[in-house]
Amino acid sequence: QVKFIDEASPSKGFEYLYLTEEDYDALPEGTVNAHKVPEGYAIDDIIGTNHGIGVENLRGSGMIAGETSKAYDEIFTLSYVTGRSVGIGAY
Repeated sequence: QVKFIDEASPSKGFEYLYLTEEDYDALPEGTVNAHKVPEGYAIDDIIGTNHGIGVENLRGSGMIAGETSKAYDEIFTLSYVTGRSVGIGAY
C-alpha cells in the first residue's frame, strides 16, 4: 500500500509504503522491518525469507544494467523479451 502526501494528487509524492495489519501478521517473522503507523506498518527494510538471495540479486542486476548502459555507447544493442520482465531485471 502507498501513503500519498495528497490522496487527490498522487503526483505530489508519497510518505511511505506500508503493510496492513493483516498482511504484516501473515509474513514470517524477520522478513520485514517496519514501524507502526495509523494505516498498519510502514516498511523500513525488506529482508526476505531465504538467505543469500536479496542484496546479492540486486547487485547482479545492477551490474547487468551498468554493462548494458555502457554497451549502448559502444555497440548496437537489442533487447528481446519473450516473457514478462519487471524493473531492473528487464535488462
